[in-house]
Amino acid sequence: MALLLLIRHGETDWNRSGQIMGERPVPLNQNGITQATRLATRLSILTSPHLYASPMTRAKQTAEILTAALRTTVNEEPDVREISMGQWEGRYWNEFDGHPARRDWSISPKDARAPGGETLAEVQQRAVAATVRLLGRKEKGPTLIVTHADVIRTIVAHYLETDLQTVRHMQIDHASVTALAITESSGKLLCLNSLPDLNWLK
Repeated sequence: MALLLLIRHGETDWNRSGQIMGERPVPLNQNGITQATRLATRLSILTSPHLYASPMTRAKQTAEILTAALRTTVNEEPDVREISMGQWEGRYWNEFDGHPARRDWSISPKDARAPGGETLAEVQQRAVAATVRLLGRKEKGPTLIVTHADVIRTIVAHYLETDLQTVRHMQIDHASVTALAITESSGKLLCLNSLPDLNWLK
């Protein structure tokens, strides 16, 4: 059995303002740094962790904050990057209220696509492939991936064998932990969107 911890990056100013980040290099704000620092303290109980991160600035910053407590280094994994939002990046979500493509995010999230961007199904394909590849190394200790809310949802959907319509409604907060126990054939959800006392991971 492999232990997989999926961690969302800390908060940014764009999260607060409703601005669409996608693959833009948006840094953590002060609250995001505080969130990541708090999480680092809680994750310090882990033994021999292996840390990977999306190449997006906010994810890499979060991972770097975790490295001292985890006593490890961070490795960049391009295929767990944020969903590309194409021409919508840099704009605000409220600009698209009533837009057909925006409605599709709720009606058919698997196939919804911002102009020039990706679908959740495409994100799932690359993110799951990366996760399988990392877990396939069979390294001693848990695997931690610092990534983005929609990427976490797609990985959870894959291992729980559920659809993207369902998991799109899962709340994934900043600097939260979603943990899965992975076997050769399936995954068991240990916690979702959690910042618990993580002593049970020992």
